[in-house]
Amino acid sequence: MKTMARAATLAAAVHAVFPLAAVAQGTDELDFLLEDAAPAQSAPSPTPAPTPAPATGPDAADASAAPSGPTSSDPAPLTADAEPPLDVIPLPRDEPEPVAAAPRSRAIEEIIVTAQRREESAQDVPISITVFDGKQLGNANITNSADLALYTPSLSANTRFGADNATFSIRGFTQELRTTASVATYMAEVVAPRGQSSQTSGDGAGPGAMFDLANVQVLKGPQGTLFGRNTTGGAVLLVPNRPADEFSGYLELSGGEWSAQRAQGVVNVPFSEGFRTRLAVDLNQREGHLDNITGIGTDAMGSVDYLSARFSTVWDIGDNAENYTILSYIDSESTGYSSQLYACNGNYLQGGFFLVFAGALHVPACQDQLRRQAAAGQDDFYDVVSTIASPMTDIEEKRLINTLTWHLSETVTLKNILAYAHLHTENGSDIFGTQFRYNTPLLALPAALQPVLGLLGLGGGGLPLDPNPNREFKTGVSVPNPDIPVTSQETYVAELQLQGEAGDGRFIWQGGLYYENSVPDGFSGNNSAGLVSCELSTLEGDPSGFNCYDPLGGAVGGVLVQEYKTEYLNQAVYAQGTWNISDQFSTTLGLRYTWDESEGYGIKTSYRWLLAVPLGSAQEITTPRVKSEAPTGVIEFDYKPFDGMMAYAKYIRGYRQGNVILAADPGADTFEPEKVDTYEIGLKTLFGGPVPGQLNLAAFYNDFTDQQLQLGYISRSALQTTTIVNAGKSRIAGIEGDVAFSLTENLTLALAFSLLETELLEQEDQTARVSEAGGAIAGFSVTPIADVGDELPYAPDQTYIVSLNWRLPVSVNLGEMDLGLTYSAIGEQRSAASSSGPYGMLDAFQTLNVNFGWGRIFGSAMDLIVFGTNVLDEEYVTYTSGTYNLLGFESRMLGTPRMVGARLRYNFGNAD
Repeated sequence: MKTMARAATLAAAVHAVFPLAAVAQGTDELDFLLEDAAPAQSAPSPTPAPTPAPATGPDAADASAAPSGPTSSDPAPLTADAEPPLDVIPLPRDEPEPVAAAPRSRAIEEIIVTAQRREESAQDVPISITVFDGKQLGNANITNSADLALYTPSLSANTRFGADNATFSIRGFTQELRTTASVATYMAEVVAPRGQSSQTSGDGAGPGAMFDLANVQVLKGPQGTLFGRNTTGGAVLLVPNRPADEFSGYLELSGGEWSAQRAQGVVNVPFSEGFRTRLAVDLNQREGHLDNITGIGTDAMGSVDYLSARFSTVWDIGDNAENYTILSYIDSESTGYSSQLYACNGNYLQGGFFLVFAGALHVPACQDQLRRQAAAGQDDFYDVVSTIASPMTDIEEKRLINTLTWHLSETVTLKNILAYAHLHTENGSDIFGTQFRYNTPLLALPAALQPVLGLLGLGGGGLPLDPNPNREFKTGVSVPNPDIPVTSQETYVAELQLQGEAGDGRFIWQGGLYYENSVPDGFSGNNSAGLVSCELSTLEGDPSGFNCYDPLGGAVGGVLVQEYKTEYLNQAVYAQGTWNISDQFSTTLGLRYTWDESEGYGIKTSYRWLLAVPLGSAQEITTPRVKSEAPTGVIEFDYKPFDGMMAYAKYIRGYRQGNVILAADPGADTFEPEKVDTYEIGLKTLFGGPVPGQLNLAAFYNDFTDQQLQLGYISRSALQTTTIVNAGKSRIAGIEGDVAFSLTENLTLALAFSLLETELLEQEDQTARVSEAGGAIAGFSVTPIADVGDELPYAPDQTYIVSLNWRLPVSVNLGEMDLGLTYSAIGEQRSAASSSGPYGMLDAFQTLNVNFGWGRIFGSAMDLIVFGTNVLDEEYVTYTSGTYNLLGFESRMLGTPRMVGARLRYNFGNAD
């Protein structure tokens, strides 16, 4: 019924479809190095190229629209019938028909970005940046953060809690569970709403955000001076299409593998010259690609099922003021994700005390589970185990953004941004993907007794400890709390900004005030079980009905009911100015001062058993609080020897706030800010000649102090949990680059790459601190995410992305046909510390994506796109648990398989 209701909503939103003849595209001219270079054509953008096809700024109605034509200072292109300029002597014409034009040089089109809070050419911005327009996002089937990371060098995604809750990592700057974002995501200049700390949620581009966008801009390196919340890694800017001044829109239907069905509709309605609106709706559904072999809860995990709607208005208040408002709503209800168990540590007896203890509990059961799966033929790459009765990843997000822009004079502009967001999430996931049956062996017995025990129906060896086959032993499982969600958080943002210039444009400046307050509107949390045998379905109800069994009498295991509230307050003042010393030299100085505060209120209620007898409950209340303040800034020098080339050098001081961790034990439940000094040099150039193109390079060095890294441990009161520690020192160095060639008028080739070298240089031993907070078992079980000398997590050593786009030479009567190929090669990257076992490094992998576009089919208003992602069906891993030498087994998260589909779009009004 809900699906039908969503479809009805979409149909109502796009109820009027009016055909109109196709509008001719304009051209742009960038003749930087060749005086005879032809105006740049609207290049096809069938696949996300590393240096993407042109993307318009936030004032554009549609990212796929062509750039504006030549300016008044540009010579107008001649046509066959045009009169020549007065200073040109016309030649006699023997033929009345137009003569075919000779081959001409080509130019790379200009890309407009807002990386410095104002519209500029990407080639004039001294930032390493990757841009994708809306057409490229659609052709690549990019719907969430994890998808975007596959196409962007230096950008990775942490998918510990599934693709819907993935968080970004840039250049090794990682957001761990419990930290604030290291890479902030902005929609229309407003930062994404925060989530709670019990699981990763919020702070990113979840399902339903990446549609009807003018472009997506990935800014690499600290961006804390001009953007709201301080981040050390970078920023991802989502720029939605704004309402245009002409009636237009489209209706699009898609289908594909895994029963994929998608419908999009956009209608742009100008009610008057000064007031225009835009409504966009996206309904997307796909079955899960992970086969849950238990059949409990769902047969298929990793599904897509969301409704996203965005309504925006632009009101021109007189000649000098504009009000831009966005209302958006996202409702996503997927079947969630589960890790896949894939390795057991048979040498656990050679480990330390805790590994011997945990291995005795886990390893025989782990081996038994993998044997059972293999015997049943249920050990394919995408076969997983989930025994959660209600597996889910539900996300509901409501946002209101209002931006008032007032041109106080020809040189001074005031901008006021007010925003509200509410984020509600629920999650149920099998963290490790285990189904350890403790009515089968627990303690390994001699091999000679195995056949006898088999005849007795006791399985592969050992003695049964739990007589109830409906219960299973769990070390990590998170199920929904029937009374509270995982996240229920409201965020308020206000920013007042002034921009201007002086000295005939020689000095460009901006400054502002920033305020952000994120408050809970109730408790958030979930129920988790660890080192105890339980009937999982009972954990989703009232604690009085929990059905669990513990032969250890609650010494280390139990069920934890978590109820948390966390409030964030962020305030800042900032200013930045650029002085154009001459036409070639400029310098920029930026300074920001930030005040941050986090305060939490947590209730952890633990339940324990002696065998099947409840031992009652114990409650712990914590109220951690962290305050910090710090200056950040940038010093930058730019040199432009001639049009189309820029070299820059800059120093940036970055900072990320500390935070509270309600899931950790008191004494290990806070951490301090991290700081980074970044040094970067770069080159951006356009070149002409027989094969024109562009080349961008950036080299950087980052020196961390007090870097925030994750550390896992197990305690009696917090069960299996993680905290964040300030690691000490680490280093990140690397080179990024992209080059694009216009091989012919119809063929473009682009290459992007990143080479990273990261290392954790120093890390204080946290055993004593964790042991004091959580007890002796916590001290024995300390597991860092990286060891001294290790690479930093989620920082691939190398990434290469190659894109080839071809506009097929077909008759205009057929329409426009484009073919695109994108090859991505992602190098090795660390997911867990080297001491965690042999699976701490994720293997390198490659994907190939293909799409074919047929626009304006036979001159009509119809477009067809056929796309394929990961067409070679590469099997790759995106996350490992790092528990091989801690718990005696290893689990992993899996990448998405091949997806092939097609989209049919009908354009109406003045849509392109």
